[in-house]
Amino acid sequence: MAVMFGSMQLTNRLDLEDTKTKRLIFGIYMTSQVIVLGISLLIHRRIRAKKDTTSFTYIEQPKPLSGEKPKKVTTTVMKYDLEQSSQARNQIFFSLAIMLVMHFKFGVVRPLVIQSIMPLKSAFESKWAQIHLLGKPAKGDLERPWKVDNPFSQLSEIAEGFKNEFGNKDAAIKEGERAGDKAEKPKVESKKDL
Repeated sequence: MAVMFGSMQLTNRLDLEDTKTKRLIFGIYMTSQVIVLGISLLIHRRIRAKKDTTSFTYIEQPKPLSGEKPKKVTTTVMKYDLEQSSQARNQIFFSLAIMLVMHFKFGVVRPLVIQSIMPLKSAFESKWAQIHLLGKPAKGDLERPWKVDNPFSQLSEIAEGFKNEFGNKDAAIKEGERAGDKAEKPKVESKKDL
């Protein structure tokens, strides 16, 4: 998040009407995309070089709104990693195509700054990069099958924390009021007492 907001502040300070600035931003964007593709191809080569044929089984969740049921899949580590790497590479090409259309067809420059930084950050934070580039063991969060990272998970965790915190305070307040009601309950006089 900080990277995204920082890059947005950077774009506010740049003269986006200047042709030289536009070319520089586009050049930086293309360079970062080439680096990300290079990382993807390097990971692909390392996966093939390892030839890890250890098999494992997992439940593949269907695509949302497809109406299909989850299915059990048995595969090898190499096959799974190659599939995940291929999906990531396809995503790179898709976002590249969208950004090129937005830039050349509509003249949009501002998102190029953010898209110059975010794919590099994502490439190094990806699970396959952590295993195959950084050499981390496939344990914990890196254990296969990899969970898809939700970009809004941090926000939902924060919201859940606030909800729990305020929910607990509300419960404590209500409990305190009930205790106070019992202690300070005024004695109702009946007609007999009068």
